[in-house]
Amino acid sequence: MKDTNDIIESGHNPLDGYERFLKSRKTRCQRVDADSLAVDVDGYTLELYWNEDDEALHCHCAIPHPLNEKIRDLAAPVVMHINRRQWLGHFEVTEEGLPCFRYTMLFHGTVSAADTEVIEEMSDIAIRACEQYAPAFSIMAAAMDGEHFPRIIEQDGSCAPLGLALLDTGGRG
Repeated sequence: MKDTNDIIESGHNPLDGYERFLKSRKTRCQRVDADSLAVDVDGYTLELYWNEDDEALHCHCAIPHPLNEKIRDLAAPVVMHINRRQWLGHFEVTEEGLPCFRYTMLFHGTVSAADTEVIEEMSDIAIRACEQYAPAFSIMAAAMDGEHFPRIIEQDGSCAPLGLALLDTGGRG
């Protein structure tokens, strides 16, 4: 057993321990190759990629609401608005039109015993971000062209559905 003061050794891949952890919890995951792992979490597919040279783990989580090519330029300011509100990570739209959340974490000098907890927290950050903004991306995805792209504010000054989907909410559950 490693001492908790041990530093990540060269060649250490935190996905190995995380995969074992997921399998012990009977969570669906698939090892794509030695440096990548796909995990099904709450209806999202989280893709994790390990870069040994940089000792960095990249997390990619797509929202299953593809944006039509005709509206992607109109969606860009909304995505920029969302990104200004992100403390960690950012959203982008892939070439296939899928909105996705991306986040990279450096593991330089991180204690290897904590890898699973760190990756679990990283996954939670990605899922929370996707769940928060999935309604907004769903509303935009429903527009098939610029003429039908949703407004944030209606002409009468009231908040439109897209505007409501972008609001930060709070309260007690």
